[in-house]
Amino acid sequence: MSVGEQWTDEAVLRASERWVHVPPDGVCTEDERRLLVHLPRRWGQSRVWRSSASDEERADELIRETIGAVRAAGRGKLVWHTGEGISPPLMDECLAKRGFETTEELDVLVFPLVDGLKSRLPRLGVPEGVTAELVSDADGLREALLVDSEIFSSPPPSGKEFAEYAGELEKLGLRERGGSLDEAASLALRFLALVDVDSEHGGDKTRQACGAAGAQMVGETLRLWGAVTREAFRGRGAYRALVLERCRAGRELGATLVLTKANIATSGPTLERAGFRSVATERRHVLEVV
Repeated sequence: MSVGEQWTDEAVLRASERWVHVPPDGVCTEDERRLLVHLPRRWGQSRVWRSSASDEERADELIRETIGAVRAAGRGKLVWHTGEGISPPLMDECLAKRGFETTEELDVLVFPLVDGLKSRLPRLGVPEGVTAELVSDADGLREALLVDSEIFSSPPPSGKEFAEYAGELEKLGLRERGGSLDEAASLALRFLALVDVDSEHGGDKTRQACGAAGAQMVGETLRLWGAVTREAFRGRGAYRALVLERCRAGRELGATLVLTKANIATSGPTLERAGFRSVATERRHVLEVV
């Protein structure tokens, strides 16, 4: 995007529709009817990111076929994404008839990091004693994954995850030195939120990890995902610190738009008060495949 150019609503929606997560060791199958991703076996789930059907009969046929494919792949859970631009309106009702449970309703939110010739950041007040920082080594990644596992019950990290993140840090270093990546390449980074806590033995306060989050640079779009806070530290500003630091880091790397999908009942209102704008809604539907 050239200097001074603005993101149009159409361009924003295209950026949202392109948001599909395929792990390096995942399996993706796509045709004109659906985009299905089998996550690595340790996750035990598959996801339909996009789907298309002209009527209820074809939608039901697609759902039945997909359940069969997930069962054959040995995955125990199927998550189906629906919403504007990624599925027909009838898909939600068809999924419900097949036993899917709607588990999340999300606002697709955007925040331009440039306004004309000026750069900007969300209006997020972060309390004193709470900070967020980029995960820059294996110890930090281990801590971030530990926070994830506490909240999401995710599987233990594998050596492959550490190797993959080391590769992302190498790409980050290249960009910081003025190098360029392939236009289609992405950059996936992790962040930790830290809070000052009183030492058990008195004296100086210690820093403790209280939250974690991820961000992905794709072109000039910064995608924010996976922000979690340990239960004991909720309500103390960790989420706001993570959002602000990821936006700041993305701006430094050349991002001009922040894109996120936030729960309409929890994080969504916080982001809208900070200046994010809703452009669409999406839903997540889950079926346990037996």
